[in-house]
Amino acid sequence: MTSTAELSSPASANTSLTNSVVDGDYTLDDKYTRQSGRIYLSGVQALVRLPLMQKLRDEAAGLHTAGFVSGYRGSPLGGFDLELWRARKHLEGKQVKFIPGLNEDLGATMVWGTQQTNLFPGAKVEGVFGMWYGKGPGVDRTGDVFKHANAAGTAPKGGVLALAADDHACRSSTLPHGSEHEFVSAMMPVLNPAGVQDILDLGLIGWAMSRYTGRWVGFKTIAETVESSASVDVDPLALKILLPEDFDIPRGGLNIRWPDPPMDQEMRLHQYAVKAAQAFARANKIDRIVIDSPNARLGIITTGKSYLDVLQALEYLDLDARACADLGIRVYKVAMTWPLEPVGLREFARGLQDILVVEEKHAFIESQMKESMYNWTGERPSVVGKYDEAGEWILPSTGELTPARIARVIARRIQKFHDSEHIRDVMRWMEAKESELALPRAAFPRVPHYCSGCPHNTSTVVPEGSRALGGIGCHYMVTWMDRRTDTFTHMGGEGVTWAGQASFTETPHVFQNLGDGTYFHSGSLAIRQSIAAKVNITYKILYNDAVAMTGGQPVDGILSVPQIAHQVRSEGVQTIVVLSDDIAKWSDPAIFPIGVEFFDRTELDNVQKRLREVQGTSVLIYDQTCATEKRRRRKRGKMVDPAKRVMINSLVCEGCGDCGKKSFCVSVLPKETEFGRKRDIDQSNCNKDYSCVNGFCPSFVTVHGGTLKKKNSGKSGGTGNADRLANLPAPTLPSLEQPWNILITGVGGTGVVTIGALLGMAGHLEGKGASVLDQTGLAQKGGAVTTHIRIARSPADIHAVRIAAGEADLVLGCGMVVVNDYWPLSKIRSGRTQVVLNSYEAMPGTFTTRPDMQFPAQDIVAAIKLALGSDEGMHVVDATQLATALMGDAIATNLFILGYAWQRALVPVSFDALMRAVELNGAAIEMNKTAFAWGRLAAIDLPAVLEAAGIARSVPSQDTLHELPILSPGEWEGHEWGANVAPKPNAIEDESRHLPAHGGSDAAFAPLDDTRLSRSLDEVVARRVAFLTEYQSAGYAKRYSDLVANVRAAEQQRTPGRTDLGEAVARYAFKLMAYKDEYEVARLYTSGDFKRRVEQQFEGDYKLRFHLAPPLLAKKDAEGRLLKREYGAWMYTAFQLTAKLRFLRGTALDVFGYTAERKMERRLIADYFSTVAMLLDGLNDGNVALATEIASVPEHIRGYGHVKDAHLHEAKAREAGLLAKWKNPSA
Repeated sequence: MTSTAELSSPASANTSLTNSVVDGDYTLDDKYTRQSGRIYLSGVQALVRLPLMQKLRDEAAGLHTAGFVSGYRGSPLGGFDLELWRARKHLEGKQVKFIPGLNEDLGATMVWGTQQTNLFPGAKVEGVFGMWYGKGPGVDRTGDVFKHANAAGTAPKGGVLALAADDHACRSSTLPHGSEHEFVSAMMPVLNPAGVQDILDLGLIGWAMSRYTGRWVGFKTIAETVESSASVDVDPLALKILLPEDFDIPRGGLNIRWPDPPMDQEMRLHQYAVKAAQAFARANKIDRIVIDSPNARLGIITTGKSYLDVLQALEYLDLDARACADLGIRVYKVAMTWPLEPVGLREFARGLQDILVVEEKHAFIESQMKESMYNWTGERPSVVGKYDEAGEWILPSTGELTPARIARVIARRIQKFHDSEHIRDVMRWMEAKESELALPRAAFPRVPHYCSGCPHNTSTVVPEGSRALGGIGCHYMVTWMDRRTDTFTHMGGEGVTWAGQASFTETPHVFQNLGDGTYFHSGSLAIRQSIAAKVNITYKILYNDAVAMTGGQPVDGILSVPQIAHQVRSEGVQTIVVLSDDIAKWSDPAIFPIGVEFFDRTELDNVQKRLREVQGTSVLIYDQTCATEKRRRRKRGKMVDPAKRVMINSLVCEGCGDCGKKSFCVSVLPKETEFGRKRDIDQSNCNKDYSCVNGFCPSFVTVHGGTLKKKNSGKSGGTGNADRLANLPAPTLPSLEQPWNILITGVGGTGVVTIGALLGMAGHLEGKGASVLDQTGLAQKGGAVTTHIRIARSPADIHAVRIAAGEADLVLGCGMVVVNDYWPLSKIRSGRTQVVLNSYEAMPGTFTTRPDMQFPAQDIVAAIKLALGSDEGMHVVDATQLATALMGDAIATNLFILGYAWQRALVPVSFDALMRAVELNGAAIEMNKTAFAWGRLAAIDLPAVLEAAGIARSVPSQDTLHELPILSPGEWEGHEWGANVAPKPNAIEDESRHLPAHGGSDAAFAPLDDTRLSRSLDEVVARRVAFLTEYQSAGYAKRYSDLVANVRAAEQQRTPGRTDLGEAVARYAFKLMAYKDEYEVARLYTSGDFKRRVEQQFEGDYKLRFHLAPPLLAKKDAEGRLLKREYGAWMYTAFQLTAKLRFLRGTALDVFGYTAERKMERRLIADYFSTVAMLLDGLNDGNVALATEIASVPEHIRGYGHVKDAHLHEAKAREAGLLAKWKNPSA
């Protein structure tokens, strides 16, 4: 591990903090307003800038034109419309109009209309340059428009770019896709940019080509180009675009006209347009040789993102331009992938023996090359791409290619004529790395999940005995969740597959999930088809008031719940039901069709059971705003933020998981305590849906009023700390002799992408080369996100934006699980890579339905150390715990860990540049700067940060937990945590909350202090004896301690050195004996410990409400289950009274003891004692593990009421199987 002395030095402060010139005048608007020089922007922002640049070029040419953009969002252009809206003032200032399409083909039809503007009188401009955008599947559905519009042509002063958003690796799609062939089927030229700079240059060339050829021009975009950011040169007039001199435009031209017979259109398209595109590409040399050799033998032809991968692969093999020239390697970059320009191709191929085609997905260029070369006279080079000469697959069309894979293929081709020990070393390292990554490791994927408080969490529930069909967008995600929802269709086909199945299956009915965005896009037609087919189906239309999957955009038009109801009624749907989390807002039935019914969302199960019996098509409209959009609106003051939060009394919680089952919410977290795993609420992530309160458990409390207590509120936590944070020694930053590669891994929605944006901007502000690639996929739904950051002395030093295998200098592990994945581990190289790991154990969303999931922290750390080759280069810190404790919000985590890494001299940008980037980002500036400073301090003095955060050190010392005294029952009675005293008359705050006052000393263990874990079996027993004494009596506790003592004695006698059975009995006999009846729940609320926990989390004027189902007070549902309701502060008085009556437990006067549940709990205790006695009779070395497993069965008996009954049934079945093995060990 690196020493502190090596990390920082006060002497270096003046050079490391401010050794670079930072562009202090740079603003975020510069990406659209700077007319020359360098700007920093993403690929999506480059697409937004393109119309502005085209308008400036037209103005310079004396043309009066306008621009028009339309299409439909979809990854990787999911946020394109958001960027267009943000840039509205810039676009409208240059007469660029943006109207989103209701779907892709209607958006394309609007763009088609712009090219007809000058066919008729009244045109206000000389031409309109158009831009269409759509995801790969949207390209598919728009094929008819493309064919008609492209055949008709473009205006001579207009032109059209058609942006295809392709997802080669299927990261955020239902299928992987590449759109080139769809464009070719419409005979549209196709451009494939390689990066952000290419987007700007080829975009302008594309419009010019469109005007010249009279054709729409396809423009390929993928995540690597549009989700990456870079520092680029901009000057709309610098690019010189030439018209061909070797092609004669036919009489009448190639542009749009009217009238225009179809066969004339075909003639222009086939006979002239394709050749015109080739001539235009040739005149402007958009396909070019980028690396050449006077004696070239191996040629590599590539395009787009694969071009950057080829450069990275060559660099990987230590082959720069000079080395390639010496070896005989030539590289040809193709910008127009169809139609392939033949003259440049022939020039590239001249003298070559071997050509390797590197392209992703289908053999697109390769097929054209072979067709073009077939009739060449003389000697022709061999051409390989997807397959080699023997027919072996070398660059597959599945997934996406990586620089490492391309390097292996290039190395094999070079070996035909050159022998290199260095290349062999690289190949050997790759093989060793692949073998290492093939070793078994913890399988703990971070699967995308619905957001905290997401309406999908509830709306996608299906009643027992029914099944549902998935959908597009967020409704696609439910297909991998355990909700009896299977299969899906293309967008707009929802439910229609059932129309094909229904006649041939015994299943009478299905539910179909349908989002309001999909309904507006095309889903309404699917409902019409289902009605026409007369099938039994219920469409569950989720009205969440936002397009959640792609960033929370509004539906592209006017749509409301009453509107949907009227529309489906007009189509013939008779049974329409509306459910909502705020059903009162639909109190006026007059705005709905006659007969529509209204229910609270809690009635979803009952309503669905009724709807599945309805003949024909029925509609359930589930109305609840997208949780993430709620959070946005609340931050902006556009929606009321309820002054109400949920907390869990962990002592009352049984860890049954029913709250997770009811809410499906990722803000319900596991909490490991002395008494087992409980639940806690992630207040930083909670979106206040409150569904978790429906879990059948009395541990839920809602806090009304007040605010979350923020320890430092973005400040430095005291004068001493402030001085220390302001005068930290500066590290000596890494040199940039070669590009510095940083891989960030984490969880979507936690600010991981922000780190990349800050580092990229900081590099740009210093005049360095900087590229950032965000690989998010469904990460915004709690899935994995990785960000590749490359920082170099100049932009020319950066080739590929993605980090190659073994090339990471720093892996910043903001989330442990994601680092453990194949791809992040592949970037680590022993001796080069440093890993900074956030050790916080963030459970994935699957925890909501798998309450016993264990976080494989040790396995993950072991896998990282294996990749590193040793402990060297491994830096571990619980950034989430520290940042949350210090700043009051977990969102500060990532700036904290960035500060930690920066102080460790692992980030090659200056302090001034980083802080300026934080200021430009504009969000929580002071909090982020302070979090960064705390992270820096943690890197050089972690104990000081732990102390400031109020977190006990987890290292042995004279104050280790097991050496702290445990309070005796007598001491506990009078201790400030346990005193059952009435509110003091002058304690106004305590009176308002109806909680007793208490002190704050925590120097000793109290029996109810579950936050500190025992360090020995003696301590486990002693703490539980104290607990049971207070629970009932000293005699009751002695019964427990005698049992444990007998077990420990027998275990030592028959299995010397073993303590497993004793530990199991100590924990689980206690669990059964301390069953939570009414007396105990009351005691756990009034002990004083609960009040302390409330005050640790909240401040201000607040009141508490309890969510309970007291058997003597609660109503029952149709199935006889008790129903919870909210009780006010008076319940606390009832708790106090009930707690004092616990001496009645087990006596004839115990009114609660006569219920079936209490009788069962007492019977379980007796049965357990008998079972333990039986185990001790036959205990030996060979069966002690089985005995321990049997004694641990109560671990699975959890919950209250019917939830506990269900768990007990499963536990007893498990116990019966284990006892059968015990009695018949040979069976």
